Amino acid sequence: MEDALIAQVKKYQPELEVSDVDVVGDAPSFPYVEYDQYMDPQSQTFEAMDNEPVIIHVQMKALSNVKNEAKAIAYWLSKLYREQQPAYELLQKNIVIQKATMIPPQRDDLTSGFIFTEGTDLRIELLDGFNDDTQSGRIESVDVSFNFEKTKEE
Repeated sequence: MEDALIAQVKKYQPELEVSDVDVVGDAPSFPYVEYDQYMDPQSQTFEAMDNEPVIIHVQMKALSNVKNEAKAIAYWLSKLYREQQPAYELLQKNIVIQKATMIPPQRDDLTSGFIFTEGTDLRIELLDGFNDDTQSGRIESVDVSFNFEKTKEE
């Protein structure tokens, strides 16, 4: 799922770098986007079922040393996943963006320079792709037919 979200950014803004928020090491040059899946998948139902839809939450944050640049990228990110073509391309991979909400801005004054962070919070529905193979001999389909016979009433 992460690859599909990043692929959308790279397809429509190829020059924009996308990095996982937890990567240790040198950060890309400004501006760039950080990806953070901050909530594990949550089930939508309480019943056991194959390919159950699950909800996850992801933040896509634009980082820049220019405040308005970070804002512009964050706004673009919030629109990207709601536009018709990107939404259709994600749907082909069983990913549905239910909601794209702007997150409050953050600023890091403790570094040697200013880092402005703006972003969007995504609520994503996806099929988990899990099939329960613990039950053997599953019934794949049932063909039901009925025969009615008239009985003679006396």
